[in-house]
Amino acid sequence: NSTLINSQWMKTFQTSIMDLVFLVFERQKYRSIVANQFEFDVARFSENFHNLLTLVDVINALTDKTRQSTFPDKFILQSSVLLGINNQFNQDNTEQSNTSFNTIADWQLIHFMNNHPLIDISFVQFINDLPAESVSNRIYYKAYSSLSDIPAISIRIRTKVLYLFNLLLENLVPMIDSSLLPRQSALIDKILAGRIYMLYPMKFRLFNEILANTEIMSSVDVPTINFDSLQANSTSPHGQYTMIHQANKQLHSLAHELSRSKYDRLWLAQYFGMYSIDQDIPYRDSISCICDDICSTRLPLFILCPNGRTNSGRNRDRWIPNVFSPNKLIPDQIKKIYRFIGQLMDMVIQKKHHLDFKFPGFL
Repeated sequence: NSTLINSQWMKTFQTSIMDLVFLVFERQKYRSIVANQFEFDVARFSENFHNLLTLVDVINALTDKTRQSTFPDKFILQSSVLLGINNQFNQDNTEQSNTSFNTIADWQLIHFMNNHPLIDISFVQFINDLPAESVSNRIYYKAYSSLSDIPAISIRIRTKVLYLFNLLLENLVPMIDSSLLPRQSALIDKILAGRIYMLYPMKFRLFNEILANTEIMSSVDVPTINFDSLQANSTSPHGQYTMIHQANKQLHSLAHELSRSKYDRLWLAQYFGMYSIDQDIPYRDSISCICDDICSTRLPLFILCPNGRTNSGRNRDRWIPNVFSPNKLIPDQIKKIYRFIGQLMDMVIQKKHHLDFKFPGFL
């Protein structure tokens, strides 16, 4: 039954089984079991599960601050298969490279790889362009203080290790339920500990794949929103006539489907008194007006940041969520608008549109 196999219940069951096997396997590995009645014959498990255990060992080696954990042999062997014979690495040079790196150096190397134009075009060319001296190359890595003191050959090896880790992780993503909260799965927690080593190209591929998988053949056609710009510009209590309120009133029941529909446009904008329907300019204008409403004093949703209120420092034009009294309930209408803003953000992420929200970086 394909419906049952892909159900959340089955995913939860699979995760529980993998957790059980993983925990028992970890105990076996460290010889914590006196009796053998609970031992698993790991060789009988699927190749993907073997790779999952390998991935955990790689993450342990990457995140071990003492640098005492070694990379698994299976991971080392996969370097020749997935990276090619010319780019394979061995246990000795991998461990030697590992001792040269700490968390900051890893972050800087990830940043370097993410910003290199060749990383998602040709990894072979990218690697071949890196220096390979046995001493540090301060000129090549001058923008990265931690990397400038590490032997160039060690950086080259570490780059291969991180790239191979990403290839292995990408192949195993379908087995990982990343929607789980921390401490809901010992195995998933272990794997998610390595997400800081994920490269941007891999993240973007997974992101686009998720968008494609969540797209639905919606039964809802592109809705038409009737905007009254004169009313929107008038003074109203709590901004109830603003463009975002008008959009929320007409869209809130459809928002969950619109974000995943096949249509490129979220809605058709019709301004009262203007023949503007199905034109690109009114549509974009309506989005701009909604963004202006959100980051303004017309609504009690967001307030100007402290730097803006004192006219000092950076980011003076940024808006942050309003602070409501803990002794009073937030009005339902305000909650609905906050929820609608979240739905708008979901829509534009799915459709790869742009919302000009003047929020600080942490939002």
